[in-house]
Amino acid sequence: QAGTAGAGYADVVRKVLPSVVLIRTASGLGSGVVLDEKGNIVTNAHVAGNATSFEVQLSGDPQPRQAKLVGTYPASDLAVIRVDDPDGMIPASFGDSEKAQVGDVVLAVGNPLGLSGSVTEGIISASGRVVTEPGPNGTVLPDAIQTSAPINPGNSGGALVNTAGQVIGIPTAAASSAQGIGFAIPANLARDI
Repeated sequence: QAGTAGAGYADVVRKVLPSVVLIRTASGLGSGVVLDEKGNIVTNAHVAGNATSFEVQLSGDPQPRQAKLVGTYPASDLAVIRVDDPDGMIPASFGDSEKAQVGDVVLAVGNPLGLSGSVTEGIISASGRVVTEPGPNGTVLPDAIQTSAPINPGNSGGALVNTAGQVIGIPTAAASSAQGIGFAIPANLARDI
């Protein structure tokens, strides 16, 4: 049983990896989570930036797919893009982020520094954090999940998952002056949007 003490998380990772994609724009890269079989993907607004077209790479598929912007919601640092060819895309399983508790083990799955399909482990350190994101826009997230799972550039827009393999958050920022403090947007907010 994955997620029990002493057991590895290989089963959880195997379940989640196909639903986490690498997103490339003209100005950089990040991660995204497959929402549905129509090819909709949720990511961070700061990953989407000002781009309207994207290259999306699925786990285990060397051929990038073209995607277009559906909508961006900078106030919550969320955006949705849609892949032209959704064939074989596997939607992630979203959990109830309200049920996430401090001390729960979580895994951050994404593409930090372009290293696709990377997984880091930590716990939920706090919930309901008010966080001002770094950068020129300085988006204020009123209800962020704080985690000790390492979040690096490129992890943004990926998946913060519980040990049942459910997405409970979208990693968005790391505290620039501290290690082991990362933040994620609650999955319930992402799902609403």
